[in-house]
Amino acid sequence: MSKMTTSRDTAIDPLVDPATGQRFNAALQGPVTHEEPDFLHKLPMDNAVGAIVALTAEVWMLRERLAALEAELESRKVLPVGAVENHQDLAAAAEARAAELAAYTERVMSELTRNREPVSQIDPAVRKFL
Repeated sequence: MSKMTTSRDTAIDPLVDPATGQRFNAALQGPVTHEEPDFLHKLPMDNAVGAIVALTAEVWMLRERLAALEAELESRKVLPVGAVENHQDLAAAAEARAAELAAYTERVMSELTRNREPVSQIDPAVRKFL
C-alpha cells in the first residue's frame, strides 16, 4: 500500500479519511494483474440503493430543468409551442440517434453480464515501479 507524504514528510495513508479516521474500503491495492477486482463485495445493499436513488434524483432534476428551459423558449417565442414534442429527425439523423442509443444501452447493460476476466494483462513486475 502506498502512502502519500506532506511537506513535513509525515506519512498520510490515502485510505484513511483524515476527518474521521475511518479507513476506506478499497478493494484495489495496485494494478489489475489477473482477475478483475470486486469493488462492491463489501458494499452494503443500502448504500447501493442510496446511490441509485441519488442518480435517479439527478436524472429527475435534469428533466425538470430541461422542461423549464423548453417552457422559457416557448414563452419567449424562440420555439413554437410543442416544437420539441413534435420534432421529427431527418432519416439520416434518426438512424444516427438510434445507433447512438443502441451503443449507449449496450455499454450500460453489458456491465451486468460481463465476465470477471480483464481485457488485458499487466505484468505483475510493474509493482516494483509503484
